[in-house]
Order: sequence, then C-alpha cells, then structure tokens
Amino acid sequence: MIGVKLAGTVLILAAGGIAACGKARNERQKLGVLDAWIDLLSFVRGQIDLYLTPMDEILRTADRSILKRLGVDSACITLRACLQASLPHLDSESRRLLLIWGRECGSSYRDEELRRCDHTLRELREQRDRLASQLPSRMKLTIALPICLSLGTAILLW
Repeated sequence: MIGVKLAGTVLILAAGGIAACGKARNERQKLGVLDAWIDLLSFVRGQIDLYLTPMDEILRTADRSILKRLGVDSACITLRACLQASLPHLDSESRRLLLIWGRECGSSYRDEELRRCDHTLRELREQRDRLASQLPSRMKLTIALPICLSLGTAILLW
C-alpha cells in the first residue's frame, strides 16, 4: 500500500513539474513572439520605405526564422496567417495593436504606411519592455503555483 501511495505521489509531483515547465515555456514564448513581430515590422517598414514593396512580396522575402518564431509554416505566408498563428501568444494590448495595423496595412500611401509602422513599432517596443520587466515575477508565480498545487495534493493524499 505504501508503494502505491509513493508511486502516486511521485506521479503527482512529476505532473506539477511538467506543468510548471510548460507554463514557463509559454511565458518566454510570449516575449519571443513579440520580439518576432517587432523584427518583422522593422523589416516591413524598411521594405516600404526603400522599395515600396507590396505586403505579399515583403512576406515572401522575410527571414524564415522570424516567421518560424511567429508560428507560420512556409507553405502559406500571408499577413492573416501570421496574425492567426501568433494571436494566442500575445497579450491583449499587443493583439489589439497588431490587428489594427494588419487591418489598415496596404490601404494608404507610403507616408501614411510608414507612420503606422512607426507608431505600431513604438507601441510594441513599449509593450515588450513592460513584459520583459514583469517576466521574472511572472516566471516565479508560473513555476511556483503548479508545484505547490501538486505538493499540496500529494500531502492531502497521505
């Protein structure tokens, strides 16, 4: 009987550790996706500024590592696909900014497009700095909560 309890306790604690690792990876991924969007918008801004390149062409020539960090497969590269793939990993403010930018992208002249890119980049960088400063405390909470819950559950079962 003790062996079964011990095995159950180990499984519960292992589940808590796995959950903590997964949630910590999610927190780091949020920052990585935001960094990828900042990189992509900087590239888009440069292509519009220098060459007046259409969005489809810009995305076709974008760095594959940026698109991979956004979660986009190389078969279907559209702005909508980039947004859809990364929306689950973005906070509400970043999501709102990118949806507005994506909706208005390609609908005006060069100067207005550059102004929109600059505004979105500035806001996303501020959002990134805010998330980066909150990351250590969020990581502590993200790791501690599942481990404490699994430990508490294991104690209750004894």
